[in-house]
Amino acid sequence: MKKNKLFYGWIIVFAAIALVFLDGLLLYSFGVLLPSIQAKFEMSKASVNSIFAIRCIVFAFSMVLFGKLIDKHRPEKVIFFGGCITVLGLFLTAYSETKLGLFLNYGVLTGIGDGAFYIPAVAVVQRWFNKRRDFAVGLVTAGVPIAGLIMNPLSAWILSVSSLETTLISLAFITLIFLLPAFMMKQDPSVMGLEPYGGPFPVSDNAEVNNWETKEATKTSAFAILYILLFLGMLSFLIVVTLQFDYAINNNLNLLASSLAPASIAAGSFCGRLVTGYIADFVDRNKILFTVFLGQGLSVLILLNGNSLFHYSLFGFFFGFSYGGWIPIFPSLLKDFFGKKHVGQIFGVFGTGFSISAIIGPPLAGFLVDKFHTYQYGFYICIFACLIGAFLALFIKKPIKN
Repeated sequence: MKKNKLFYGWIIVFAAIALVFLDGLLLYSFGVLLPSIQAKFEMSKASVNSIFAIRCIVFAFSMVLFGKLIDKHRPEKVIFFGGCITVLGLFLTAYSETKLGLFLNYGVLTGIGDGAFYIPAVAVVQRWFNKRRDFAVGLVTAGVPIAGLIMNPLSAWILSVSSLETTLISLAFITLIFLLPAFMMKQDPSVMGLEPYGGPFPVSDNAEVNNWETKEATKTSAFAILYILLFLGMLSFLIVVTLQFDYAINNNLNLLASSLAPASIAAGSFCGRLVTGYIADFVDRNKILFTVFLGQGLSVLILLNGNSLFHYSLFGFFFGFSYGGWIPIFPSLLKDFFGKKHVGQIFGVFGTGFSISAIIGPPLAGFLVDKFHTYQYGFYICIFACLIGAFLALFIKKPIKN
């Protein structure tokens, strides 16, 4: 093994943060662009929101595709190719003049390209770390809340001083710049004559008996429980972020207080990923999942029982901390359960749970408010979903391959 002052795996982590940042860029910039898109194309809110739904559907298939590609081909080429599709989609969206062009360029092309960021980045990082893997994954996934803190105000500023078209072109160039670290990504330590951080993986981890095929893995109860947990956690998250701003305005809070919860969620999410990623080497992961799902659900009670700047910031931080706390745990459990040979594809299939929750969560949140003229039912669903998740976390067991 070559001796380097800086283990190259940490450079992989840096590159992966930049790539995951792009996933956050697409997620958070859409809310800023939405009113301008609605005005330009004279669309209803439901129609504009359907673009997000289409992107999530395409994203689900894209995650599986790029997860499979990353297991078989050089990650730097796969990720850069996918990222270029995203750049093209954003650029063409700026010049779209019809609703069909808008749906194809923004809904389909960016949805395809988005699959090249999060899943491949996390999958590659896991191969470089035997110890401190959860912490490394936590650092990588923190690219999403970092993007939320940066891209929301930046996109809004560019839009305020220019136009929708210029903003989209700017986002395309930012994407291209942040895509360049893809060339730092390497398949695994062996290609550079290195060992994983913390030494070689256990012999059983490299044995064929512990490398599950994707179809085998998805049929296990462990995968099913983890998939349901992801769905429930993301459903709660998306309903909260969809409702909480309007909820604050409806309760006569000013814009500062109303916007503080999203910022606090992002800050809490960043901290949660790092803390649970760090302690996962010392604390049972099932207990961590139980605690953060319970915390995510109970934190909503703060929102329901307080109407001040303090309550909103307290809620946002604890909700975000709990939500971010389970993000780095899932990839490590999947790798430990099913081996590293097909981890990209397995994680890609697992990630479709986000797309399903994204298709259901925001429309459900809007329907409940329109139907019952109250926000509380949506928040109660969030609490209930997280409590179910906390209960299920106690039953996760490593599957045994026959």
